[in-house]
Formats: sequence, C-alpha cells, structure tokens
Amino acid sequence: MHAGRIKDIFLKEIAVEFRQKYALGGIVLFTSALVYLIYKVFNNLTGLEWSVMLWIITLFAGLQATVKSFMQEKKETYFYYYTIFDPNELLLAKWLYNFVMIILLFGLTLLFMAVFMGMPVKDYTLFAQGSILGLAGLSTVFTFVSLIAASEHSSSTLMSVLAIPLVLPIMLLMLKITTVSARLIQDTSVDQDILLLAGINSIFLGSIFLLFPVLWRA
Repeated sequence: MHAGRIKDIFLKEIAVEFRQKYALGGIVLFTSALVYLIYKVFNNLTGLEWSVMLWIITLFAGLQATVKSFMQEKKETYFYYYTIFDPNELLLAKWLYNFVMIILLFGLTLLFMAVFMGMPVKDYTLFAQGSILGLAGLSTVFTFVSLIAASEHSSSTLMSVLAIPLVLPIMLLMLKITTVSARLIQDTSVDQDILLLAGINSIFLGSIFLLFPVLWRA
C-alpha cells in the first residue's frame, strides 16, 4: 500500500463531503436537536441514562454520516479506481475517513450533552480508551456494511438493518465501560473488556480487509 494514494483518497472524501454541506449540516442539526429534545423531555438524567443516550445518539448519527461511504460512488468511478488503486488502499482511506467523521460527531454529541446535562464521567482515561476503541469498531462495522450494501446495489435501509445486529457487542461493551468510568458500578474486569473490544475490532477489520479484494474484483 502507498501512503500517498491513501492520503489522496482521504482528502477526496473530505472534499466531496464539503461540497455536500447540506448533508453534514443535517447530521449536525439532527445531533444537536436530539440532545436538546432529550434535555427538555427528561430535564435531568441519571448517569446510566446519560451513558445510554450518548451511545444511542452516536450510533445513529454515525450511521447517517457513513451510510454513503461506498454507495455514493458510481460504477464507472469504481472502474477508474480499479486501474489506479490497490483495493486495500481504497478501503483503508474510506475507513479512516469514517473513523474521523464518527469521532467528530461523538465529540459534538459529548459537548452538547455536557452543556445541557452535565458530565458524569469520573475516570477520563478509561472513558477515552473505551471511546476510541468503540468508535473504531463502529467505523469498521459501518464501512463493512456499506461495502456489502453497495456491492448488492441495495438501499441505505439494508445497511441500517445489517448494521444494528453487528454493533450490539460493541455497544454493550461501550455502555459497560462508560458506566464503570462514571463510577456507577465497580468492575475489576474492565481491563478485560477493553481487550475484548480491541479483539472484536481486530476480527471485524481483518475480515473486511480479506473480503474487500474479492468484492472489488467482482
């Protein structure tokens, strides 16, 4: 793989996103409006409710942001990519773009929730470690499902249906890590949860890198 070509694809994805500002603006509006609506309805959330809402909002905002990862490209564009890129270069660039996008949306959601509903997290190191691994896992799943949906010429609805079951293990681990970091529960095995989350990410990432070259040739 060539780092320069990966950077070129990554920058192209950013340029396309900023040409479609309405799409990015809609996701930001969706996130901010949803947080404000939760604040007005519930007014005050417990630490556990705060954790659940944080990851549910991140899940759906991230899904909306990455749904077009492979589906926005035309068939002719992929023919052109086939002549100039290694398949794993394209995949890695797409994954990195989705990862950065989900991190930004998560940061925005976290900021809004901290402003309106406070910040119950006590162990910021554990929260940061778990969040980065969890967001990497979400990015991997969404990239993988977007690839499958695009290869089958399916709609974004199929992507949503496929993605939800795959992210359940990641979401459950993230909720547990977040509640431990907020000192809502005591769990001495949280380090094992971190390793388990990293293992799940590795399995998903390895699978998509093995599968993509086959789909690419097809």
